Amino acid sequence: MNSYPSQGKNKIKQTQSKILDVKRREDLLLRIERITELPLLALSFVMIPLLVGPFLWELSSGEDAIFAALDSFIWAVFAIDLIVKTSIAPHRRAFLRRHWLDVIIVLVPFIRPLRILRILLFGSRAFIGARRLVHVDFLVVYGLGLIILAATAITTVERNAEGAEIVSFPDALWWAVVTITTVGYGDTVPVTHAGRAVAYVLMLGGIAFFSGLVANLSALLVKGDHKDQESLDRLHQEMQKLREEITGLKLERERDQDTPPD
Repeated sequence: MNSYPSQGKNKIKQTQSKILDVKRREDLLLRIERITELPLLALSFVMIPLLVGPFLWELSSGEDAIFAALDSFIWAVFAIDLIVKTSIAPHRRAFLRRHWLDVIIVLVPFIRPLRILRILLFGSRAFIGARRLVHVDFLVVYGLGLIILAATAITTVERNAEGAEIVSFPDALWWAVVTITTVGYGDTVPVTHAGRAVAYVLMLGGIAFFSGLVANLSALLVKGDHKDQESLDRLHQEMQKLREEITGLKLERERDQDTPPD
């Protein structure tokens, strides 16, 4: 007679347990995504010259081996990240549909004719978070990305030019860092029209990058001022209430003193 109510209670407990398990897994997945978002974004930028170099640059056997090793390492990082997050996700199909770009990045094999597709995939992943540039951490990552992209472009257009001073990717990275920070040593400069066009873009990007950092710092300081002002306003209100209470107590005491005893 009592089996039906007990079965109902067991089902309710099982349902509650499943809901709690889903909630815990969603929270864990969200924490992992927040931790890995910026590193994966940075690796997407790093991957671009690794894919472009073997196509457009004359690499030595040692450089080619280093590029291939870094390519495999970054691919493995993306593969492990996808596997771990998929295993944690409570709704795996929905998770994979939402992260379709990462799925394609992991599934595309290491076949040279498909390198162009991989360049597009990693490039798309690198720029897909542009809406987050209002945050300082993302702004720094995109500053790094701008340096890497400019170095990749300048190496491609300057490497074989007559009288070129930027003939390797490390030289290009040095030039890009010096240019974006507006230091401008002048020890290496582009000699081609395309290289100078890249320099124009990088200089403007550097100005925009540091302007964004200053704007974020200013916003942080203004936010702090607003918080201080709010604290002062609350303190003023509390002091006003205390004054009113003290005034009320004084008036009550005076009335008690003026009242003649019975």
